[in-house]
Amino acid sequence: MKISNEASVELKKVRAAMDDAYDKLNTTLYKKNLGAKVSYSAVNPFDIIQENFEFISKIIRDLQDSEKVED
Repeated sequence: MKISNEASVELKKVRAAMDDAYDKLNTTLYKKNLGAKVSYSAVNPFDIIQENFEFISKIIRDLQDSEKVED
């Protein structure tokens, strides 16, 4: 696949945004469990969407490794 230099620059911006989102989501939050006694369970939001991030990241890497064409 061939991409332009402009597309390559935009992919780098998308990659940076994905890295930033990862940093924000890869943290422990606590979910309140309902019951007679209040308790909390640790939850990592990134675990829920990890497969999506891996898929997007693979596509971005493949595109960045593509042959560049002149604009």
